Amino acid sequence: MITPHREMCEDQLLKDFKEQGFVQIRNFFSPEETDFLLKRIQDSKSSSSEILTRGAMTFRSQVFMHDASVQEFVSQQKIIDFLRIFAGPDIWIRWDQAVAKGPGADVFPWHQDNGYNGLRSEFYQFWISLTKTTEDNGALLLKPGSHRQSLPHKKVGKEMVYPGSVSDPVLINAEPGDVVLFSSFMLHSTTPNITQSDRWAYVIEYMRLDDYDPTLKPPYFVVSRNGKSCMDFVDYQEGGKSILNRLKALLVRNPY
Repeated sequence: MITPHREMCEDQLLKDFKEQGFVQIRNFFSPEETDFLLKRIQDSKSSSSEILTRGAMTFRSQVFMHDASVQEFVSQQKIIDFLRIFAGPDIWIRWDQAVAKGPGADVFPWHQDNGYNGLRSEFYQFWISLTKTTEDNGALLLKPGSHRQSLPHKKVGKEMVYPGSVSDPVLINAEPGDVVLFSSFMLHSTTPNITQSDRWAYVIEYMRLDDYDPTLKPPYFVVSRNGKSCMDFVDYQEGGKSILNRLKALLVRNPY
């Protein structure tokens, strides 16, 4: 049952997300939970993503596909209760990425995540700070309000880059266990790491169950039905039943 106070907080979170394109929650995970997740990621059997790994900046994708403990973590009820405010009660995970920025790692350029996959549908970037995050070691930069439209991108090397100028970004300083939820249409970047320590973050990309991504192959991981946590690998996307989604899929142009 939702108390009036909680309902009021949820309304404000949704309002902020719609207006700004992101919300930040401090201490979403305990130190013990954060340490556990970081260790599972570091020990993961998933391979580095050759597409985006560059120098001291390393990407690992689909970590959850290889580790039952991570599957339990990313589908836990606490996350589902939070995501329900924004994405509704029925959710699946389309992708994930663990990102390590080591000493000397460069800037990651401005982009929208839909600029990489060409999707017309919004999904939800659940960004977890696994180590202390500062401007000096690779902080997340966001442009509030940029999520309201799909913006042009150009391919620079292996990266999709927004070619325009970005003014007055918000810099996210975060402690381990802090979370930022932002729209996949949010323009974002990260600063270089000029320290001598690694900065780790883990991003899970959640999508409404009635949305469709034609760029992915099965199995697909459903984590919530009717607002209740589940761990259900399926061989089809329920959003693919929609004729409208099928028509939208014809417009998808994945640059890779």
